Amino acid sequence: MIRRFISFITVLIAGLILVSCSKEGTDLDKYILSYGVIVGENPDYKIKLDNGLTLIIDVNRLPNFNVKDGQRVLADYTPLTTIPDGAQTFAPITESRVILNYLYDILTKDYLIDSELDSEEKRDSVGYDYININDAWIGSKFLNIHFELYMNNPHLKHMINLVYDDTRSNSTDIFFNFKHNAKNDAPMYRAFGRVSFDIEDILEDISTGESVKIHLIWDGYDFGEQSHTITYTK
Repeated sequence: MIRRFISFITVLIAGLILVSCSKEGTDLDKYILSYGVIVGENPDYKIKLDNGLTLIIDVNRLPNFNVKDGQRVLADYTPLTTIPDGAQTFAPITESRVILNYLYDILTKDYLIDSELDSEEKRDSVGYDYININDAWIGSKFLNIHFELYMNNPHLKHMINLVYDDTRSNSTDIFFNFKHNAKNDAPMYRAFGRVSFDIEDILEDISTGESVKIHLIWDGYDFGEQSHTITYTK
């Protein structure tokens, strides 16, 4: 397994407002939200979704949005070409021409390794504060997490990390601890966030056709230690 350097990256939690846009002759109700990564640079970039579909942008409603190759995003788009229900296709669909309505930048981080948190200072930096997970899943090479926490100071950056338990994990069960450092901020107001952790090297160790259980553990506000298990089949 490729070893990763420990880095503590802070994140300012902010609310996200989802919007969609219209185009004459296009059904507004057909907008889609999907996770993916940017391929290329402005202005001629594409978006590779986690399901393997590549979005070809015919109409870009945010031409001045600064993107970079490999950037993790949540794309709000409207397909311009659709296949009617029941239609026969003879090859997998790999591309779709779209209207790009909006992009949301997604915080992307590497995970930390538990055995490398070998000092009290490092463990304190990761944090012991409460956090709630609302949703979690594997998409492409990422472990994606929707979370909520409580905060007071909008200018204080909380810290979010994923810690791989390299002692407890084995070939069939992988354990991660989702950690939060509130930086002594008062838990007054609810805030929501999204983060994607790159776990490609762990997924590469899984053989094709093999299934493993990925256990995600965190300390919740209301019920203490909680867990969620994702069954991943390669």
